[in-house]
Formats: sequence, structure tokens, C-alpha cells
Amino acid sequence: MLRRSRTLKSGKVWEAFYYNGRDTDGRRIEIPLGSDLNEAKRRWAELECRTAPPETGLMKFIFDRYERDIIPAKALNTQRDNALCLTKLRAVFDSAPIDGITPQIIAQYRDKRGAAAPVRANREITLLSHVFNMAREWGFTAKENPVKGVRKNKEKPRDYYAEDDVWKAVYAKASD
Repeated sequence: MLRRSRTLKSGKVWEAFYYNGRDTDGRRIEIPLGSDLNEAKRRWAELECRTAPPETGLMKFIFDRYERDIIPAKALNTQRDNALCLTKLRAVFDSAPIDGITPQIIAQYRDKRGAAAPVRANREITLLSHVFNMAREWGFTAKENPVKGVRKNKEKPRDYYAEDDVWKAVYAKASD
């Protein structure tokens, strides 16, 4: 694998990785592997018909890619909510291998986290499920989503509905 880096006019350093290989005629070719070292290692291992290095399957790298590629495309409030959920998930799952996470581990997380904040635990588990689905799509794992089948904490729906008299009182006191 080759690493290329260039300093741009803005002063920012651009870095990318390439596979240094041969084509069918024996000529040297370079295949771009991307700018993410973890992803480049995985692609390099595929091209060399080897198993990927173990650190490429850690949740930390999957969370990083999810945060970089998926979250910015969401609405602003959802971005904030996902960032909050990710900080809690990272504290527990960052150093875990993706194939080592089981439904039992997620249920334990739900029970410990749900004792203090049951609704927030549900949101975090939902985000973890989406992260796993994206990891499968990206090729980090072929395992089924371990969140599937894990029940969530019960939530109480709102029991108050503002009637017309409440809204009229608000509009009467509000400025134009």
C-alpha cells in the first residue's frame, strides 16, 4: 500500500492511499483505496486475498465513519441528538469488535442505561441499530444486526393535549 500526501494552497494536508499492484500483463498499476486509513486497510486486504487487520473491525472506526458520512446529511436537530447518543455509545462500544457484539450485550446496555434514562436508552439503541445496518452495507460485517429482537424500554406517551382555550390565552398574551 502506498501513501500519498500533498499540502494544498490552503495549507491543509491531503492524504490518500493506493494499492501498488500488477495487472494481468504484469504492468504496475495503482488502485485508489481512499483517504481513510482504516478503509484502505480493508480494501488492501481484499485485493491481497488476506483477512483484514483486526483493528479495522472495531466500532470506533465505524462510529467515526458514521459521524463523518451519515450524520451531516440529517436535519440539524437530528444531528445534535445523534451526536449526544454517539457520545454515550462510544463510552461503552468504542473498543469493541463489531462481530463480538451480541443481543445480550445490547440488552445489558439497555438495562443499565435504562435505569436512569429509559427513553434516551431507546434512542441510543435505535441509533446503534442504524450504525450496524450501515456497517453491513459498508462491508465491515456480514453478521445480522444484533439489535434486532432486543426489546426496548416502555415509554409513556404524552397525556396532555392543549385545547383551544389554552391556545387563545397564549395568543392573547403574545406579541405580534
